[in-house]
Amino acid sequence: MYICLCKAVTDHDIEASVLAGAQSLSQVQEQLEVSTGCGRCESAAQLIVDQALAKSANGQLSASGFQVSELNAADLAALVYAA
Repeated sequence: MYICLCKAVTDHDIEASVLAGAQSLSQVQEQLEVSTGCGRCESAAQLIVDQALAKSANGQLSASGFQVSELNAADLAALVYAA
């Protein structure tokens, strides 16, 4: 799913960045420029980074896709608005 429409970054891109060694949203932003345009996707991007780091710590990062159920109402609205 596209997380950042401004920079055309998907959840898979963010997870790949974490798999490649990124340990924070700022490190992912250096590689992908996610959330450096309008910024509306920052909290969703952070959530995906957090989930990917947790999966990585548990050795489960091979399967992609973040958990939409973990988004709060504002984050979900931002994704819906961006689409």
